[in-house]
Amino acid sequence: MCLFFKGKIFMRLKLSLLSAAGNIIGALLVFLYFSYINPTTYQYMGDELSFHYIIYFIIGTGLIFLVVMLAVHRWTRPLNQFTEHNISIDDLDAYEAEQLRRKALQMVPMTAAASLFGWLMAGFIFGMFMPIIMTAFFGFPETSLTESTLTFFGISCIGGSITALVTYLSCESVWRKALPQFFPGGNLSRVRGTFRLKVKNRLVVVFLMVSLIPLMILGVSAYTKASALLTADMETGKLIISTLLIQIVFITSTGALSALFLSLIVSNSVSDPIQKMEKAMLKVAGGNLDVHIEVVSNDEIGTLGEGFNDMIKSLKASEAIKESFGKYISEEVRDEILSGRVPLDGEMKRATLLFSDLRDFTPFVESTHPKQVVAIMNQYFSEMATAIKEHQGLILQFVGDEIEAVFGAPVPYDDHPDMAIQAALDMQKRLAALNEKLISQDIKPLRHGIGVHTGAVLAGIIGSKERSSYALVGDTVNLASRIQGLTKTFSCEIILSQTTHDLVTGVYEMKPLSAMQVKGKSREVMLYKLLG
Repeated sequence: MCLFFKGKIFMRLKLSLLSAAGNIIGALLVFLYFSYINPTTYQYMGDELSFHYIIYFIIGTGLIFLVVMLAVHRWTRPLNQFTEHNISIDDLDAYEAEQLRRKALQMVPMTAAASLFGWLMAGFIFGMFMPIIMTAFFGFPETSLTESTLTFFGISCIGGSITALVTYLSCESVWRKALPQFFPGGNLSRVRGTFRLKVKNRLVVVFLMVSLIPLMILGVSAYTKASALLTADMETGKLIISTLLIQIVFITSTGALSALFLSLIVSNSVSDPIQKMEKAMLKVAGGNLDVHIEVVSNDEIGTLGEGFNDMIKSLKASEAIKESFGKYISEEVRDEILSGRVPLDGEMKRATLLFSDLRDFTPFVESTHPKQVVAIMNQYFSEMATAIKEHQGLILQFVGDEIEAVFGAPVPYDDHPDMAIQAALDMQKRLAALNEKLISQDIKPLRHGIGVHTGAVLAGIIGSKERSSYALVGDTVNLASRIQGLTKTFSCEIILSQTTHDLVTGVYEMKPLSAMQVKGKSREVMLYKLLG
């Protein structure tokens, strides 16, 4: 922003020079028009300019300049005040910011419109009113309506249209560099009630300028020459025809050059933002999401740029979700779920449940500083989550000091009982390593119990409209939780159900315990102690 404010004078000067250049081009075309296309403008101009005409020209031109400059100054005053006070658009209230943004978007169209209005005034003042005044007050011959109309056409239609178009296209390329100061977050297309020169309309306008204007000039030239031929002799007629041929060559070449010039300006205004977008897309394709396109127009290309930026924000959000999701499950499981290939609306699945719970947690909390409890718990959960994740498990929830995880859902695996057992053993090793750190810090080591059971579960997204999660329900879940609670009874760390024991394919050291009557079950459940 500082660079913009330091260069605000240069920016205004450049816009003024470009506007002046557009008017000079228009004036040059008007001069050529009245010199070669329609030289019979007014009888009172003759070989030497009339004193009355010079005075009228000075007064008329001064009036046009004064009206246009006052209008432009008044309209641009809020923009000038904003740049002069070195403030941010975010420091303004919503209404003021909206009005300023609207003016910023209208700056270039207003500049072109001001130029066009000045030339329209010139057409009326010098094309329509001047013949009447010169005839009424100074006795000059009366000018026909046709001649006045042709004069108005030359001044307003040719000079005005070309000036407005050149001013618009040239000033637009400069003003685009200032627009980000008013739209730091983009969103130019969301400002309502502004002039939008769409790409299609831009091309149509340029086409009309480089085709219609030369055709109209040729038509006027042909009309004036044909009118002159009606009363001309043979030699004069030949001269008129040769002059017409020269004019045709001149108009054609000038039109071609103008078409090339305007086409280059339009093509750059379209291709430059597209090329920037192409480079940004290549960066995104390479995995770089730290990309932002600077939107500098409110046409279709600007809207496309805003959509691209919104897409990047969505991708970043998705990546954040994936990253957060990936803290609790393996990348394979995460990608399967996020891809939509896994039905989450409810299905019966066979899976292995793992429940883990810390022992003597309440006394630990009561005897330890809260901040230390949180730090230790975070270390514990991090280690346990890593163990579960590395064996393709999904952590369903943390409840207090308890962990609920599933293997074989939502992504099916044939060896999910082995995955659960391997994860339990890994959790055991990681807890031992963590306890070594805690003991070195004079902190009492942690103990936990793990229960594992395999069976049928109902899996799906369960909850309310406001909050829901992937969850498992059924007798298998309840039994796995009960088995975890029995680790206290048997004073061991890991206990498996008979079902899990019978399904594993790996070689593990297990010790049968005894059949237990589990709450909620009518039959006794055979249990096994996992040693390694």
